Amino acid sequence: MISLRGRIGRGLAGGVVAALLLAASASYPVDTLDARFMNANGCPVAVMDVRGTADRPGPLVPAEDAVSVTLCELVTPPRGGPGPMPSSRPGRDRVLSTHVAEMIAVLNALPTRDEAEAAARALLTARGQTPPDDLHMGQVCTAIGYGEQLSFAVRYRDRPPALLLLDRNCGVVHHAGRTRFLDGQPVDRFLSFYRDQIARDPDAIPAPTCPAKVAVTEVDNRPDLEFPQDGMARNRGGGDVFLPGPLAAVTVCRYRADGADLRLRAHRVLREDLEFVRGLLNTAATIESVTDSQGTTDVVNGVDCGMPQPTRAAVPVSRLDVVWAADMTGAVAEMRIWRAPCQAVFSGTAAGLRPGPALLTRLDSWLSS
Repeated sequence: MISLRGRIGRGLAGGVVAALLLAASASYPVDTLDARFMNANGCPVAVMDVRGTADRPGPLVPAEDAVSVTLCELVTPPRGGPGPMPSSRPGRDRVLSTHVAEMIAVLNALPTRDEAEAAARALLTARGQTPPDDLHMGQVCTAIGYGEQLSFAVRYRDRPPALLLLDRNCGVVHHAGRTRFLDGQPVDRFLSFYRDQIARDPDAIPAPTCPAKVAVTEVDNRPDLEFPQDGMARNRGGGDVFLPGPLAAVTVCRYRADGADLRLRAHRVLREDLEFVRGLLNTAATIESVTDSQGTTDVVNGVDCGMPQPTRAAVPVSRLDVVWAADMTGAVAEMRIWRAPCQAVFSGTAAGLRPGPALLTRLDSWLSS
């Protein structure tokens, strides 16, 4: 079995870094928030500082007359060396103007502290464990350095926007003196609604094309492996599968080594049975793991295909299949399947997984007919 470390690919908007990284010159208590710190969508332009689990009765956010919900992204760059820390900068806000009532219902369904604690105690009891007297929910937090601060801005027909600040380390969301817990993946639900909003007619989405050749050095398995292209990462939630939404077209490419290059030998465009294809590819990109009684998690479908070893250098790929999948939004993701000298799957969400026989058989069927 292989350690989970290093097998996970990119997540939403750049993922995380090793320590909490915030812009030192741009942190303001949320109670002082005014128009100076908000853009046209109602999103913050400076890092907001909210702490605690204070709460009061009532819905988290008003639902009446809401016209849009925006997922705001404020990029907080890492320190590059001595001197002042770089200022935060806005990311690309995503504005949801459809499914608005459904999204607000998701936000208002988030549990209070009492509800979240009751659920946690029930889960511990079901596992045969005795819950402690105080679970310290929302108080004992991780210290992951997310590369961006996320928030939701709800705009209304005739009132100022409501800003909901997410604290992913503590697993809470704050608004107007209320605190709710991030159960049910509200960001993932937003992204699902958003993908549906920006979906297009599949006939208007071009099928991806296969490059005529690929340099072996671009896809080899060095320690500093570059993940395959992943245009779906932007709107993929943290709990979503590799291909989170319906597909419009899939192109399958087969390459063979020719000197320093891999040259295209066969290709095929697929536009039918794409839900089956999506399931096949998602299965291939899924990490399978087990966790022992000590809490150690190991990957059971990982392989060190082509990786350098103490007694030998990295082994280059000589036979390669590549799958390009375009979804209904027009985003394209790449999956690489090594066929020789060893077999492994590489995608934007995981690297070096053992391909199942169903995938290999289907690739041979597509590319030999």
